[in-house]
Formats: sequence, structure tokens, C-alpha cells
Amino acid sequence: MSKSKAPVRPRAPKGLAGRGRRFWAVTTEAYTLTDAELELLLEVCRTLDTLDRLADVVVEHGATLEGSEGQRVVNGAMTEARGQRLALHRLLAALGLPDEDGASVPSPRTMQAERAGAARWAGVKTEASLRRGSAS
Repeated sequence: MSKSKAPVRPRAPKGLAGRGRRFWAVTTEAYTLTDAELELLLEVCRTLDTLDRLADVVVEHGATLEGSEGQRVVNGAMTEARGQRLALHRLLAALGLPDEDGASVPSPRTMQAERAGAARWAGVKTEASLRRGSAS
């Protein structure tokens, strides 16, 4: 009788920092991922690390900076962080990891469809219904 080996957990790729490395470890411990899923996971981890670096920039320099003519402008790191959060959400949805209840992260399209359905049932005029010229 031979003992079956437990699957080898992939090592975290070089270059990952704190939160990215932790998310890699927790995820690969909990799930056996395909090569394609590991690539998505890597991008999720890199995005988490990027968000942390952007947060550090905002902490160091503030949410607003002085513009070229002395006016207050939003720190570009704030704008980039917003874009990175959207990318993170899309990557997590594509990865499709279930949460504690077994449901995966909904895609932006799924969330939009749910909001539109709820609005229709609530009798709220949606943007699409206004374009069509109807109230439903």
C-alpha cells in the first residue's frame, strides 16, 4: 500500500511583497489551481502590492497636492488606486474563488444586471429605460 502525496503548493513568485505574498500563501493553501488560475492569482497579488504602494504614497504626500499653478489637485496615486481596485475586482471575478459561503466574486456585468433587475422590480426608471423612452 503506497501513501499518496499531498499536492505540492506552488511557491510564491519572486517580487511579491507583504499583502501579495500573504494572499498567494492563503489561496494556494486552500485551493489547487490550474496554471491559468495561478497566472490570474499572480496578477491579483501584484495588484494588492501595487495598491499598498499607492496607499503609502498618499500617506506620505497627502490626498491632494499643489498643482502647476498653485491650485490643489488630487494626488495621482488616488486616481491610480481607484483604477487598480477595479482591476482587482475584475481579476478576482475572473479567478472565481468561492467565499466562505461558496459563492464567487460577482463580475461587474453580473452586478450591473442585478442592479438593473432590482430597479425594474422596484419601479425605478433605469438609464436604459429612459433611453428607450419607457418607464419600466
